Amino acid sequence: MRIRCCRHTLFLSIAATSILLTTSAVSLAADTRYGFNAEWMRDANINRAAYAGEEQSDNILSVEGYAARSVRLSNQGGIVSSGGLRLRQHVEFADLNQIALTGRLAYRIQPTPGFTSPWLEVAGAFELLRHRDSSLRDGTVFSGSVSAGKYLTDRVRIGAAIGLDRRNGRDGELFDLATTRLGVNVDYRATQKVSVYGSLNWIRGDHVFTANYSPAQTALIPYSDVIVGDPAFAKAFGGAPATAYRLKARTLLYEFGVNVPIAGNQALDFGFAMFDSRADSGGGKYDGTLLRAGYLYRFD
Repeated sequence: MRIRCCRHTLFLSIAATSILLTTSAVSLAADTRYGFNAEWMRDANINRAAYAGEEQSDNILSVEGYAARSVRLSNQGGIVSSGGLRLRQHVEFADLNQIALTGRLAYRIQPTPGFTSPWLEVAGAFELLRHRDSSLRDGTVFSGSVSAGKYLTDRVRIGAAIGLDRRNGRDGELFDLATTRLGVNVDYRATQKVSVYGSLNWIRGDHVFTANYSPAQTALIPYSDVIVGDPAFAKAFGGAPATAYRLKARTLLYEFGVNVPIAGNQALDFGFAMFDSRADSGGGKYDGTLLRAGYLYRFD
């Protein structure tokens, strides 16, 4: 137990120091915007269990430091780049604790000038993931997307996007995932300060389910591309690794949120999401909810 605690302390220390160094470095560039986010989230089905009796919940705490730069290329468009470092800590399943290095590059253009004229954006993103003790989940994520949006009024903004995501696992093939996504979103400025937003996303492709219960296993096994033990959830099942399955599936993800500024460069953000995933074959399915509360700070 002592060794485990020391590893946990070292994990937190390295991540916290890295975030501070990143923030200090970007502060030297006067034209670089940088900030800090802190968030609490509760995932009601953290193990993506296909059998309701095996669903496990967890509280997740995360902090992230980031920097962003924008370069105008013309009167119609420009490039926005950003990078960050994120630390995520799980209260119940500490093996999932994560350090992530993130980056994003986007080109946005508004062909016709005007506040309510539509804009188009092409973006690519990257994540490097390392976990405390879950090498199955270590690896990289590459994403690409094309999106469009416009203001309908000075209070209402709408958007839509299509994207491709590719995750590559470092240890084994369970988290070698390829998915496509289609989403729509609406933002509404309810008052001078408070904004509400909502989104709906369709996700298709590779998903990871877990199931130790015989009927659920029987439904998943014939259609799974990968079947392996996942030790990250072992403590919930008497010390035995949960069984994880990778198979083709589709997900509907709904989200609703509220953003409340509390100062010129600070805000609180609250969100609620529901997800529903169903395998393309065999009848396997899982669902769950996500609650989220965050603090956002942008340095002047």
